[in-house]
Amino acid sequence: MTLAYDLSDPLALLDGLPFLDEGFMTKRLMAAVAAARHVTAQAEGKADRITDQSIETWLGPSRALLLAGTRPMPAMPLAPRQKGQIAAALQELGSLIPSWSHLTSLPIRYALLHPANGAISASSRAWPQHILLSEEAFATPVELREQITHELSHQWLYLIEELWRLEVPSAQPVALPSGTANRSPSEVLGAAHVAAVLTRLYSVAGDAPEGRLERLADYRAGCLTLLDQIAEDLTDLGREIARHLKEAHE
Repeated sequence: MTLAYDLSDPLALLDGLPFLDEGFMTKRLMAAVAAARHVTAQAEGKADRITDQSIETWLGPSRALLLAGTRPMPAMPLAPRQKGQIAAALQELGSLIPSWSHLTSLPIRYALLHPANGAISASSRAWPQHILLSEEAFATPVELREQITHELSHQWLYLIEELWRLEVPSAQPVALPSGTANRSPSEVLGAAHVAAVLTRLYSVAGDAPEGRLERLADYRAGCLTLLDQIAEDLTDLGREIARHLKEAHE
C-alpha cells in the first residue's frame, strides 16, 4: 500500500506552521495526534479506561493529561468573569485573522495560575491542552489576548512534538535571549515561533503597546541566532522549523 502523504516531511504534510501559514492543516494534525494517543494508550494499558473511542475524546484535555502523566499543576479554577473574558479574546482572535478560528477551536482547559511566582501565563508539555493564566493576564483585553495567543502557539507545537521530535536526545539546555536558563532547544524554537506569531497579531490588530513590536523583533532575532548556534542539537524537523521561521523573518 502506498501512503498518500510523505510522513518524512512534516512541514509539507502540515503545510507550514500554525498561526503563520494560512493553509496550515489543523484537522490533519489533530487527527494524527488522536490516532497516536490511541496507540499509546493501548501500549500503556490505559485504553480500557476510555470507553468513548471517538476522535473528540482523544483530543480532550483530560485524555491528553491522562496520557502525559500526573505532574501536578499550579492551578485554581477560573472565576465566571474570567471565563467570559477568555471567550471574548478567542472570538476577537478569530475576527482579526479568520484563519486562526481553526486554531483557537483546539480543546483547551484554562485555569488560574496559582501561585504565579512572577509569571503571567504558563504552558508545559507535561500538561497538554492546559493553559494557566495569572491574575495579571486579565489586566487589559490586549494583555489577555497576547497571553492566550502566546500559550496557544505553544500548545500547537506541543501537538507536533507528540508526533515528531524537534531535538536530539543528547541536546543540552541553553539560556533564552531573555536570560531564562535551562531551556531545551525545542523551547527556543517555541520562543521564536511565539515572537513571530505575536508580531503578526499586532501587525493586524494595530494596537501593540509602545515598544512591543521592537522588543518582539529583537527577541525573535536573538532566538534565531541561538538556533543557528545549537543546530546540531535539533532534529531535521527542528532545523527545518528554524529555517522556516528565519525565512518568515527576512
